[in-house]
Amino acid sequence: MTHPDTISPLGYFPKPPTIPKDITPADQAIYIPAVTDGYAMDIWDWIQNGAPRALPKGTTPADLNFLDPVNQTFRISHALTSAGQALGQKRDCIITRRNKGGTVIMADSGGYQIASGRLRVNSNADRLRILRWQEQFDIAVTLDVPTGPLRSPKPYAYATFADCLRETVDHLRFYRQNRSTEMVWLNVLQGNDEQQCDVWYDTVRKEFNGQGWAFAGPLRHNFFQLLRRVLVMCANGDLHEKRWIHVLGTSELETAVLLTALQRALNRHVNSKIRISYDTSSPFRALRSDRLFTLPTFDAKGMTMPMRKAPGSRTHVGCTLRWPWPSALGNRMVVGDVCVPMTGRRKYHRDKVSDWLIAHHNLSSLCWAIAQANRLFDVESLDHQYTTAYVVGSAAEVIEKVIKSGSMSELYNNQHILMALRHGSFDRDSEEQRDF
Repeated sequence: MTHPDTISPLGYFPKPPTIPKDITPADQAIYIPAVTDGYAMDIWDWIQNGAPRALPKGTTPADLNFLDPVNQTFRISHALTSAGQALGQKRDCIITRRNKGGTVIMADSGGYQIASGRLRVNSNADRLRILRWQEQFDIAVTLDVPTGPLRSPKPYAYATFADCLRETVDHLRFYRQNRSTEMVWLNVLQGNDEQQCDVWYDTVRKEFNGQGWAFAGPLRHNFFQLLRRVLVMCANGDLHEKRWIHVLGTSELETAVLLTALQRALNRHVNSKIRISYDTSSPFRALRSDRLFTLPTFDAKGMTMPMRKAPGSRTHVGCTLRWPWPSALGNRMVVGDVCVPMTGRRKYHRDKVSDWLIAHHNLSSLCWAIAQANRLFDVESLDHQYTTAYVVGSAAEVIEKVIKSGSMSELYNNQHILMALRHGSFDRDSEEQRDF
């Protein structure tokens, strides 16, 4: 008998897209950066028509296209784009012109922009426009109404949790009836506390049958709550035939390691084919606060990716000193590649080229740090002697025990370990999508 989760109104769901010689190991959770539409469009334009000014020595515009499988400078295999930014985009970009055999693109429905009031969905025509836009990609997140803004005193178009859920159910029913292509759909989970999360999950699982789940809402940062939800899903048979779990808006090094531990545990004990991913737009959003990534810090207390102010004073203009922070592009740069005479209304001695050089640096720095964190934990997990982020090491051991046992009692017995994590309780300073 065929499990109902493997069937859609159009027939059998496809297998999740795979990439030959994927640079991300198959047994690791995948970081999927949310790429800003400005970067994506400008880099494609520079590839076609040339950059506005000279790039760092030995660098061409094509080197900045990290989605090109043949890029020898730096490349990634997965990226996220959002309807909240790119829905009305008219120009070609590195995402729309990608090599489809060498990349996987996830399409968010724009929940963050809905929550912040920048995207309105007022009719079926709006829903259909978002749906058809998403269908040109490989994996998509269903259209939802985030509950996070309900915690804020700022005005929000939805007054209550019930309003958010009711509108989301209408979206899901529309998607179920009108989707026209076979692709990987992820059903979004929301809720601001445990009870709300239970109600949301119980409701949406009956309304839309996708190939996986997307965790949103503040409790996604709480590994105790995340594991609790996973155990409930296992008990309900909601993971055994699924292929993907995505955690929205997180990319901390500790979280990267723990999500890898969770994927491996699920692969061993529940479903050998399920994949976990997570996203942020941090490498690009950092530019708003004039910040860049430096070097990761690994010590007994934890793993972090510090940031600092980007250089931009007059004394940096024309400076021939090497860029001080290593990255795929940073290793080629001098400070003067980024710092140029001030133009327009800019506060610092940088231009648009500077912005995208820093964004590229940020992305490759973060990806390298995530890879390093996973490599370090792979070695330390061999003898279970964790000298780096030992609380995270203990939590990784708990994840294996809980998933192997499938026991809620085992989870509650180890709650104190999971709650000791940096994201063991709600992080009010979370900078990412769907948190307010």
